[in-house]
Amino acid sequence: MVSKYTSGWRKQAYLAVGLFLAAPLVLSMDISPAKADGIHSDDTEFYVGLDSLQVLASGTYTGLNNPNYNRLTFLFAHREENAASSHFHGIGAYSYLGTVDNPSVNSTNANNRIPETYTGILPLQLLPGTGIYAGRLVSADTHEEYSNLNVASITSLADATEAVDQYLFNSSGGRWRSPLTGATIGLQLVEISSGLNIANESGENILQSIGDIYTLGGGDDFSFTPTFWTQKTATPGKYSATFKLVDLSNNYQESGTFSFDFRVEKVPEPSTTIALGLAGLLALSVSHLKKRTVDSSEF
Repeated sequence: MVSKYTSGWRKQAYLAVGLFLAAPLVLSMDISPAKADGIHSDDTEFYVGLDSLQVLASGTYTGLNNPNYNRLTFLFAHREENAASSHFHGIGAYSYLGTVDNPSVNSTNANNRIPETYTGILPLQLLPGTGIYAGRLVSADTHEEYSNLNVASITSLADATEAVDQYLFNSSGGRWRSPLTGATIGLQLVEISSGLNIANESGENILQSIGDIYTLGGGDDFSFTPTFWTQKTATPGKYSATFKLVDLSNNYQESGTFSFDFRVEKVPEPSTTIALGLAGLLALSVSHLKKRTVDSSEF
């Protein structure tokens, strides 16, 4: 005699076997946590500004000459729910070290990494690419903070209609809103992890050697979105690239150095994950089938 329980578990066992046999068809599909093709949203987070503050008005070194005066500065925009609180952080900026009586100028600062170290956010994940980036892991706008790598002049906010952008543009007393008149903005590579590469919007590799400079554009008319990539087989871990901004027209001084941090994660092959899952389901179904069969024979 076969109980209704035995019949039900037998059906589940047959279903598990069917799924397991069909798995190779599913595994031929490209399964990944996200697709990356270099497309970015419109909410630019990174800007190039010109520091017009001559004397520091706050902090430990109040009253000293600003080491960033007339320097290009790489800025990250913090857009707050309270628009009036929106502000920039100077990521690529100079700073002072030492005592107020005998300070030295440092060509970077403590908050010089993206994602910003104090947030505790992990390095940006490189994700499976598509199209020209097939077989690679690439940076992509995941709509998470710091992931939109588009870089533009701060003056692109001058005519913005949203209040938050106007507050950003005029934040810190308008410290960085001066136009980049006569400048030719270049991005210079200072340091890069082995295996990490950089491409422009056309997918062409750029900045392949330390010291190389890639021209972003002239004056305030530029917008640039780099793509960082590794081979799909890259060793899991952290990958970084360090840069500084330079004016190829020599009208303004260079920025402080700043870095972008990325990570490559070890992800199980989809075939392994699915096969293990289906095998587990099959084993569970067979186990219950046997148990129910034995139990039913006792009646």
